[in-house]
Amino acid sequence: MIDQLAFLISEGFKNFFRNKIISFLCILTIFINFSFLGSLFVIGYNTSSLVDFFRSKYSFEVFFVENVDEISYQKIIDDLENKNIISSINLIDKQESAKIFKQEFGEDVVEMLGYNPLPISLKVFLNENDFEFDVVDSLIKNIQSIDIVDEVEYRGKYIDSIEDRINLAIFIFIIFVVAIIFLSFQIISNTVRLSLASRKDFIQILKYNGASTLFIKIPFFIESLINAIIGSAFSYYFVKYLFILINSYFDLTIQIDNNLWIWIIGFSSIIGLYSSNNSMKRNLNE
Repeated sequence: MIDQLAFLISEGFKNFFRNKIISFLCILTIFINFSFLGSLFVIGYNTSSLVDFFRSKYSFEVFFVENVDEISYQKIIDDLENKNIISSINLIDKQESAKIFKQEFGEDVVEMLGYNPLPISLKVFLNENDFEFDVVDSLIKNIQSIDIVDEVEYRGKYIDSIEDRINLAIFIFIIFVVAIIFLSFQIISNTVRLSLASRKDFIQILKYNGASTLFIKIPFFIESLINAIIGSAFSYYFVKYLFILINSYFDLTIQIDNNLWIWIIGFSSIIGLYSSNNSMKRNLNE
């Protein structure tokens, strides 16, 4: 039994080294396919945090009615500062509003009109860690219901547009995944087929000596696994260090799933075994 197992493993490695060019091309293709697929996995893994990142960059402005007193708007500021979702609050008084107006439009509103009609407002920044869309929406509705609040300007409407585009990207991601799986399936199947063709006489000898179909298949399974594991292992390290480099260069915080290597190598191995089995079924006339 041990001798048979050693023979099968030995034949699997011999097949791998015997077909050096074919094995190299198979490994290279798996590396390219699963580098792309692994990158898509990382992007998909960060989709939720990406949405939260965009959301957290939004702020809203609270505009008060004319002649609001300091005690009233200060109470609102105090209430907002006690909420975890609020990162910081900037008070923009009439003088600051006039400065902003001049920076934006190049005109002094007081000189134009003889008085300052601009309202006192708050610039409210949202906390990235505690951001929840429903909570923000509810908070804005509560603020709008306050008597001294004239208007709340919030850019949350753009979030839906961003999420629609992300959903489209996920759909495209799924298409790419299916295409990559199909391409990998075809490549590994062709590799096994060529390997079977080169070992045709040897296979016939095994059949004449009463070898079972499974016994004949195992070396080719091993060959497929070697190709899949080497190609996908290289792709995992490529994807990992690619995103580490991107994080470092662009000062980003793209997260990499700790189990990514399992997904890439495991997925590649499953495809390798499945495609090689299908190829052998056809070529061994099962």
